[in-house]
Amino acid sequence: MADPAVLWPTALGLIFLAAGILSYGRGFRLFSLGPIFIAAALAAFAGEHFTAAKSLSALVPKWLPARLFITYFVGVAHLAAALSLVAKRALRWSSIFLAIMFGLFVVLLWLPSALRHPDVRIAWIVTVRETTYAMGGLALFSAVTRFDWLAPIARTWTGFVLVFFGIDHLLHPQFSPGVPDTQPTAAWVPQPHVLAYVVGVLLIAFGIGMFLRRYASFAGASAGLLMALLALVLYVPQFFLAAGVEQLVTAINFVADTLLFSGTMFVIAGAQFVNFSKIGPRHASARMSGGLFALCWLVSTATLAGPRHRAVPSTRRISATTEPTSPV
Repeated sequence: MADPAVLWPTALGLIFLAAGILSYGRGFRLFSLGPIFIAAALAAFAGEHFTAAKSLSALVPKWLPARLFITYFVGVAHLAAALSLVAKRALRWSSIFLAIMFGLFVVLLWLPSALRHPDVRIAWIVTVRETTYAMGGLALFSAVTRFDWLAPIARTWTGFVLVFFGIDHLLHPQFSPGVPDTQPTAAWVPQPHVLAYVVGVLLIAFGIGMFLRRYASFAGASAGLLMALLALVLYVPQFFLAAGVEQLVTAINFVADTLLFSGTMFVIAGAQFVNFSKIGPRHASARMSGGLFALCWLVSTATLAGPRHRAVPSTRRISATTEPTSPV
């Protein structure tokens, strides 16, 4: 029987991915991949919070009270946001609270960590990454409320981030491509340094394109497609090649986090042109929301009532409960 630390994140991620495709399928646009990928990734990470709460709670900063409760609460928040995105209900609330949640992660955890460890490369990468997710929430809020002045802010920030990530690929080609990390590229990947250089150059080009209003939408969507392609070609196979729970959890983190960044790129790219709440049939979303709510309740009950399992901390984990503690 599959370990719950692997089963539930995988199952939730796939279920919400399928539900998102059904919800946004009719009248599909490329930018629709934004909320679909974000929902799937958040659902997967919610599963990790439920099944590995005890080990994750140990990583919550000691100055915060009720560390186990915070871990569960973050998981519930992830799942609630995923449900809202797939069902296309209360998007203005879920998007702004998603931005606030990631913003709090940055202000309360990641930025202080980076300032304490200014020589740790991954500390700054995670700070920038989480801020980008917050910007994605703001861009989605802009799209559904037509607060158009927020979209250019997210677009400009993303331009800097893509250039930063691209330069990091050129400086550290030994690490896995996509969202920068500290894990070397898998041994089975051919010409890993060449791949890193190509991805780095593309990210820099897309980042520059984000500064040009005429090309910003194309550049952002291209960055989203690149990340989705890397997740599909590099990190999904790594899941099937993994041996043991530790490697499986790491593979899940790579797939989910890369898809989350991909979805964020699509949302930011389409924020000024697409109202995501109006893509696809509304009646299908309404029926789906009830079924997914029941599923979320069932999964939450099953995981909270079941045995606790230890998951391996990863720099890929997007939560308020992890912090880079050593230079790698």
